Amino acid sequence: MAHAGYRDNEEAATLAKKAITEGVVMKVLKLRCELKQHLQELFFKKWQNLWANGNTGRSVHKVLKTVSLKPVFWTGEEILFVTGHGPFSSFLNRFHLSDSDSCVCGKVGDPIHYATSCPLTLSWHVRKHSTSLESLWYQRVLENPNSRKRIINMIKFIIDNENIM
Repeated sequence: MAHAGYRDNEEAATLAKKAITEGVVMKVLKLRCELKQHLQELFFKKWQNLWANGNTGRSVHKVLKTVSLKPVFWTGEEILFVTGHGPFSSFLNRFHLSDSDSCVCGKVGDPIHYATSCPLTLSWHVRKHSTSLESLWYQRVLENPNSRKRIINMIKFIIDNENIM
């Protein structure tokens, strides 16, 4: 009766007796590899949720919808194309490095414009996409070796000829 009169001690003793008589059901991951797999699944779910619902990296999200540890082997030019960073008038204007976001042909100078409709980059055009299929278009362009070469050469041309673009 050492616990008599002390409410917390009495509750602890009651719970201890209950645990001894009824037992406690616990699920224990038995193997280290199971624990590792479980933690990896949790990690990927959280990472995917952050990627799907985040505010940054949306241009890359159009192309890479799911997270992965598998690297994508994009050249610097392909990265500029996907992110929209670099020699594009739309990007330069956004950071106040240019007075206008327009290409010299009068259209908004974003990567898709240069890759599909700008008369100055006609030699490197790839087939134009439907606006509703933009994500799929980016994926297909970057999966096609010929389209990738065109994009790389187009970006190099724009960089080499910034003064006329």
